[in-house]
Amino acid sequence: MRRRRTVGFEEQFLLLDVGGVPVAGVDAVLDWMRTNLESDESNRFKPELQRVQIESVSRVHTTMEALRADLCAARGKLATAGHDCKLVVLPIGYAPICSTPTCGGTEDSRYARIHNRYREMAQTYTACGARVHIGVDGDDQAVAVVNHLRPWLPTLIAVGANSPFHDGHDSGYSSWRIAELSRFPGSGLPPYARSADDYEARVATLVESGVLIDGHMSFWLARPSDVYPTVEVRAADTAATVDDAVLQAVLTRGLVQTAIDKLEAGIEGPHIDQQVGAAAIWTAARHGLTGPAIDTVNEVQVPALKMLGNLVEWIADELEEAGDTAVAKRLLAALEHHGTGAARQRTVARLGLKELVESFQLTNGLSVD
Repeated sequence: MRRRRTVGFEEQFLLLDVGGVPVAGVDAVLDWMRTNLESDESNRFKPELQRVQIESVSRVHTTMEALRADLCAARGKLATAGHDCKLVVLPIGYAPICSTPTCGGTEDSRYARIHNRYREMAQTYTACGARVHIGVDGDDQAVAVVNHLRPWLPTLIAVGANSPFHDGHDSGYSSWRIAELSRFPGSGLPPYARSADDYEARVATLVESGVLIDGHMSFWLARPSDVYPTVEVRAADTAATVDDAVLQAVLTRGLVQTAIDKLEAGIEGPHIDQQVGAAAIWTAARHGLTGPAIDTVNEVQVPALKMLGNLVEWIADELEEAGDTAVAKRLLAALEHHGTGAARQRTVARLGLKELVESFQLTNGLSVD
C-alpha cells in the first residue's frame, strides 16, 4: 500500500441566540477557549469574516478514523463553549434567519478591508463552508491536480449541500451558500492553469485589477493552498454531522490521488467550457442530489445520483489503495438513507425554523441526525 495522502479539515460554524438569530458571539467563545483549553487546542479555533462565525481547524491526519475523532472532539468543545456562553453553535451553510441589516465584521484589519471592498455583499454574507486540505508534492502538482478536480466540483457541492434556508424561508436551493458565493469575483470553477507560475500570474492579475484583496482572497471552489502544501477544496457547505464531513474528506482525497495517478501517466486534466462549468455549479446548488446534474466533460444533463456514482467509480481504485472503501460505502449508504443536510433541514423545518435550530445545533460533539 502506498502512503496515504494527508488530510486536514476546516469548518465554519454559525453563532446564534436561542431563537435562531445570528449573534456576534465569536469573542466570547474564543475567550472561553483560551480560558478552558491549552493553547495548542484553543489556537485551533479562529475568527472568521463575520463576528457571527467561528472556524475550527483540524490537525493533519492520514486516516479517516483519526480525522473523525478530531472533528468530534472539536465540535464537542464548541458545543460546550456555546452552552456556557448561552449561544447556539449551528453546523449549517447559511443562517436560516437574519433579522439585522448586517451581521458585523471582525476587527481584523484584513477582514475590515474585505468588508470595505465588497460592502453589503460581504456585510450580509453569513455563509459557512467546509475546506478539505489534501497533501500534494509541490506547487506545480497542486495546480495540475486542481485542473483534474474541475469536472467533479459540482458533485461535491451536491453531496455537501446544507443551506436551503435564507432570511426565514426556503430559498428553493439546496445550497444557498453557493448561490450567494457566486456574487463575488473569483468564485466558481478555478481557472485551468498550465503551471504554478501561470496560476499565480492569474491571481496577481485579479489582485492588481482590484477585485481581490490579496492572493489568499479567491473564492474558487478548489485551489492550491498558499499556506499549506495542499490542495484546498471548498465545495461543500459546513456539514450537518461529522459523518457528512468525513464523506467530503474521503471523496476529496480519492479525487486528488486519482488526479496524481493520471498525471503520472501523462494525462492532463480535461478542458471544460467555463459557461458549462458555471451551469453545473448552479444546477448542483439548486438541486443537490435530488434532481439533474450536468456532466461538464460531455456537456449533457444527467441525474445527480448518476454523477455521484460516476465519481465513486472514478476513484474506486484509490479508495481501495487508501483503505477507505469500507468507510466510503458506509457513509454513502447513510447519505442515501438520510439525504443531504439540505434534505434533512427541510424535513425538520416542517415543524418550524425554531425546531430546525434546536435539532441541528451541536450537542456533545454531534448534531442530531
